Amino acid sequence: MCPNCILNQASLQSGMYVAFGICGLFFIVGVLAMMWAFKNGEFENMEDSKFDMLDDGPEGDLAQKAKAHFEKLRAENIG
Repeated sequence: MCPNCILNQASLQSGMYVAFGICGLFFIVGVLAMMWAFKNGEFENMEDSKFDMLDDGPEGDLAQKAKAHFEKLRAENIG
């Protein structure tokens, strides 16, 4: 919207209403998606995803070692 339109108090064109409606729709979908993710516990344990990435073998030995080391460091920092 141009400054001249604001100064002359011109009304919004119909395309602007559509654009604001689409933005509002995306906002509502985003808020609902965040609420769904929190409700389903998607953000409960975000640390495991970086260890699951290391699972290249059938037993996941590398990930288990990294996770144990991380937990050891966390316990030392807390205690």
